[in-house]
Amino acid sequence: MKNLKPPKNSKDFVKYSSLAFEMIVIMGLGVFAGIKIDDWLNTSPVFTLILMIFSVIGAIFHAIKNFLNKH
Repeated sequence: MKNLKPPKNSKDFVKYSSLAFEMIVIMGLGVFAGIKIDDWLNTSPVFTLILMIFSVIGAIFHAIKNFLNKH
């Protein structure tokens, strides 16, 4: 019977796919919060754009920090 161990690169796949999912969640929450604040204050795209930019920067910072800690 064959050895049923997962290949070594599947561990990397899981690590990087979870990191990508975390980045998507961070950016999605930033955009969602921006849309809700814009609806509440009747300021069309202002807070959506600001929070979108900050959430992208935050997601990149999170990815770099996560990548440096695991290597």
